[in-house]
Amino acid sequence: MTSRRRTPTTPILLAGWLFADLLLGLTIIMLGAQAPPPSPARSTAGVSTATPRPGSSPTPSPCATRIGGVRAEPTKISFRVTPGAGDSALTAQVRKKLLRHRKHLAGRHAGMVLTFGADGAAGDGVRLATRVNTALSKAYPNIFRTAATRNFHDLAAPSGSISMEIYFVTDGCSPAPKN
Repeated sequence: MTSRRRTPTTPILLAGWLFADLLLGLTIIMLGAQAPPPSPARSTAGVSTATPRPGSSPTPSPCATRIGGVRAEPTKISFRVTPGAGDSALTAQVRKKLLRHRKHLAGRHAGMVLTFGADGAAGDGVRLATRVNTALSKAYPNIFRTAATRNFHDLAAPSGSISMEIYFVTDGCSPAPKN
């Protein structure tokens, strides 16, 4: 009698490799999902060259590091323009309309601007919003030149309506750690 040796079938042989591949994949995912280690805070406070007065101690800087970002709450502005105006006329209209909002714009820098334009069809509204954003950077370059802009169409507004959500850049400081 011949003894038949039983050989495992192909799917059973592949199961071990499949398990190993899944384990390797999960390990890579877990390593990628971990947060990076915190970077050490660098002090931006300068060294004082002033001579201290007798009996006084130097005042520590309240800022350990400078931080910046974009405000979570936008400044919302709405106005009307003439959609068929040429580029220079549109820039003049935008400059004039934003003068009414100068107290919200003075001394600030826009980080992101969402512009909603209305001019008939959806593509026309997006084109109008694009033109207005170009006019913004020409009319007020110190505020809008480096801003990221996104152009949208406003379906509910009458033709020539512009609605903007301006997210300004913030600049603050991280408090110095206490010893």
